[in-house]
Amino acid sequence: MYTVYTLPMVEIGIRELRSDLSNQIKKASRGETLVITIGGVRTAKISPLPSSQSAPNMEDAYQSGRVIRAPRRGEDPPPPPKNKLVLDRPSGEILDELREDRI
Repeated sequence: MYTVYTLPMVEIGIRELRSDLSNQIKKASRGETLVITIGGVRTAKISPLPSSQSAPNMEDAYQSGRVIRAPRRGEDPPPPPKNKLVLDRPSGEILDELREDRI
């Protein structure tokens, strides 16, 4: 069985936090949790991000459907979008109208 050690929460006043913000953020990145007080009243908390959280990458975007992978040589292209946009007038006319608003 493993013992998990957590760093204690540290209370810090808003004035002290403002004067030493970069060092306090470094403490949080090392695992400390900072509780910010205003007039002695606990109002907010700065805590480290979960270690399992990783930066988003393209593979995540492909799997979520936000990005469609380009077809490789010899593969069929992806299907067209299901909801095709139908305009009641030419797009150039719409753009001209939008540009007129800026003048």
